[in-house]
Amino acid sequence: MYKKIIGLFCVALMVTIVGCGESHPALTIVTGTVTYDGKPLADATVAIMPDGGDGTAKNAVGDTDAEGKFTLATTFPTSGSVAGAVQGNYVLRVFKFEKVDIEIESGEPPADGADPSSEMMAMMNPDSDDLDPGGADSLIHNSFNLTYSTGSGWDNKCVVGAIESPTTFKITLNSNGTGKIE
Repeated sequence: MYKKIIGLFCVALMVTIVGCGESHPALTIVTGTVTYDGKPLADATVAIMPDGGDGTAKNAVGDTDAEGKFTLATTFPTSGSVAGAVQGNYVLRVFKFEKVDIEIESGEPPADGADPSSEMMAMMNPDSDDLDPGGADSLIHNSFNLTYSTGSGWDNKCVVGAIESPTTFKITLNSNGTGKIE
């Protein structure tokens, strides 16, 4: 009798432990390619930000390889970066900045009242149209960095489909600021 009770207790404990991991919404695998003036855009970042919806969608980001190919990933607080994005409507942005060497300072603490994190947070704010990666120059037209397209021939709205059907984007950008997402 005690063996049965201990056995049931162990099974219940295992179910509880297995069920306590972080849960996140189902993700759709999102891949694609980016070209700029007809050539693959290497070393760029593709980011999608939710455009309305029920609040379950999250930002997803991926970097392009030498052939302009990318896979998006969503970051969760405890499980880290997971391949894919939540189904929904998004705004897509593409970034490519000149690489800048960051000087390592002498280790002096910030001046009284200075907030070094505020500058970093401003750079990382996905809703900011004023991204300044430490003085680096954009290597592509600035309209692709903006959250909202400004009628320049670049419609940056896109949709991530259902989990059963992976989403593939073909992003065609031009140096005159026009582009499309297929």
